[in-house]
Amino acid sequence: MLLVRYAIVLPFLQAAGITALPGLLTFSMFMLAVLCTAAAGNIINDIADIEIDRINRPQKLIVGEKIAEKTAKSAYNVFVGLAILLSISLSILIGNINMFVLIGMVNGLLWFYAQRYKRQFAVGNLVIAFLGGLLVMVTWFFDLFFLMQDPIKWAQATTVMIMMLELVSIYAVFAFMVSLIRELVKDMEDIKGDTKMGCRSVPVVLGITTSTYIVWALMAVVASMLVWWQVKLFSEGALAAFGFLFLTESLLLMAGVQLAGNPQKKEFAIISVLLKLVMLTGILSILFIQL
Repeated sequence: MLLVRYAIVLPFLQAAGITALPGLLTFSMFMLAVLCTAAAGNIINDIADIEIDRINRPQKLIVGEKIAEKTAKSAYNVFVGLAILLSISLSILIGNINMFVLIGMVNGLLWFYAQRYKRQFAVGNLVIAFLGGLLVMVTWFFDLFFLMQDPIKWAQATTVMIMMLELVSIYAVFAFMVSLIRELVKDMEDIKGDTKMGCRSVPVVLGITTSTYIVWALMAVVASMLVWWQVKLFSEGALAAFGFLFLTESLLLMAGVQLAGNPQKKEFAIISVLLKLVMLTGILSILFIQL
């Protein structure tokens, strides 16, 4: 969020002559609201997965073992409450209720994911991938909601809006795709518990082999996107970002190779870590783009 705002959004808006924007303190409130939402999402997911996790990862079981389920539910309510309070405060500060609507919508979506969507065929995967991409977009929304309240600033912003949206969208789509791939890999790793608990995940319904082909196809799409983006960066003279993305492509290739043969739980765990690094390095490439 910090990268997107301070390396993409603010430079574009400053180029359009807009300098009076919410400061770091206000943006920190927004980041805290997002972090509380993410924390609440993880907690409600762990609560819903107690029985599945007893099978898939008993050594990592937290809720129901190290923390009582009642305590976890209380923590969930606290984090949701903090996220909502912060979003209401932000809506008042920037004069736009959309901030409250956005945070409320994401909290609701995470609750439905844990209770229902994750057990449905592909729905849960798409929801988490959507939220992964949304995490990039919400940073753009933050300043957008503020600018909407001032017709003059909004008019100034429209001069750079298309270019800014294009750049943010590229990274949002990248985050969506990598999140989707990682969700499918995690489902492949957790197929034993998911099958026993009646979850209709993609690997449970289609099998590991077909799921592997789907993941490879999605990886090929991401690799193609990275190559396209590198060509574009090279043509614009952003050589540092162009070179840095070779690291992202290498990590993606390593993850794809790990899927070959007959991967077991250990290999799936390695792939998951590699995909986290793909996401991290891909997003970090923003630092090397000179607007």
